[in-house]
Amino acid sequence: MCGAMDLPHRNVNESEKMTALVQLAGTVAHELNNIFTAVTGNLSLLDQEIAGANNQSLTVKDIVRAAQRGIDLTSKLQAFAGRQRLHRRSIELNAVVAHTLGGLRQSLSGISIEVALANSEFIVYADEQKLSDTIIELVRNACDAMPAAQGSLTIKTERRQQGNRHPYVLLSIADNGCGMAPEVAARAMEPLFTTNPHGIKAGWGLSNCEGFIRQSGGAMTLASEPGRGTTVEISLPLENT
Repeated sequence: MCGAMDLPHRNVNESEKMTALVQLAGTVAHELNNIFTAVTGNLSLLDQEIAGANNQSLTVKDIVRAAQRGIDLTSKLQAFAGRQRLHRRSIELNAVVAHTLGGLRQSLSGISIEVALANSEFIVYADEQKLSDTIIELVRNACDAMPAAQGSLTIKTERRQQGNRHPYVLLSIADNGCGMAPEVAARAMEPLFTTNPHGIKAGWGLSNCEGFIRQSGGAMTLASEPGRGTTVEISLPLENT
């Protein structure tokens, strides 16, 4: 595993507020998870005891489903807070990117895709499935923002180093979509923030991605401009360099 990285961040006040929010989210998620786990466990026992009483059994199952939604919510909070359970190991980033994009090709028909993976091995210490899920989320967000027949997506990896600090790999995903106004872009990675009407896609996607990358020792930044698209950059520390 590598040491901490010194990467771009928000100003001091915003950083302090975000740190406090992350700590609060993590604490609340931990407590809620304990509560809902106890509720579902006891309800399962109760369901076994009343297995013959159809009405009561259906009521218990409704409560279990509601509690499960609560557990799902705590999982999202834990992801945002950087406290989710990860299966981290040494993986090669370019291979993960290529494999993930291969699985998405069919759903990306009609979109021009430029993939520029550096001719180098980038070994990072991360959860491979979560990293793949993060790439999928960012690509799908980009597709949602682009015109159906004129979308252009650029995905790159490159090695970066700032002075004598530890080297890292930069994965960037850029689109030519509608872009975001500064005030929207500034909040895009906040939990529950969404620009979709009627709360469609509840606004956990980017916040969970950012939480996972932060928990993996990296950083995720977003740059956007109305009419000129959006670029998301993921920085992860390199191993054994």
